[in-house]
Amino acid sequence: MLYRLSDPFTAFYFRFLNKNSGQDERFWSNSYALPSRNVWAGLCFESVCYAHLPQIKTALGISGVLTEAYSWSSKGSEDGNAGAQIDLVIDRKDRVVNLIEIKFSSDVFAIDKDYDAVLRNKITVFHSQELSRKSIQLTFITTFGLEMNKYRNAVSRSLSLDDLFAF
Repeated sequence: MLYRLSDPFTAFYFRFLNKNSGQDERFWSNSYALPSRNVWAGLCFESVCYAHLPQIKTALGISGVLTEAYSWSSKGSEDGNAGAQIDLVIDRKDRVVNLIEIKFSSDVFAIDKDYDAVLRNKITVFHSQELSRKSIQLTFITTFGLEMNKYRNAVSRSLSLDDLFAF
């Protein structure tokens, strides 16, 4: 079972304030490029997306479809089978599954060759373990959208932060 801390301030407090109280009055400004801050921003962006599931469904044109939404992961095995983690799965009663990759980025997000391979692995692992006969659509939610390049074609739909607050 996977539990998700949904209060953004509590996540912020335990990640940054609790450890750095009184040490550096400019900690937040000075920590802009730290990996821990990027991880925190990514997790908080995922929380924002989960809090806006109705808006995501509307933007995808599936607001009237019965759905189940959840995170999904599979550990790799010792015999070489790769594991995978999917930020958000929207399992629809119209026989379609949206596998949603949620990416926080300070700019337009670009899928490169290596990341394209990671995405294809996620789809393969999900399909093989869930044994679903439903159609799978890879969907992205990013802060500023996806860059149009040759790897973008694998993505069925792309949403941005604007789509979460447009309704």
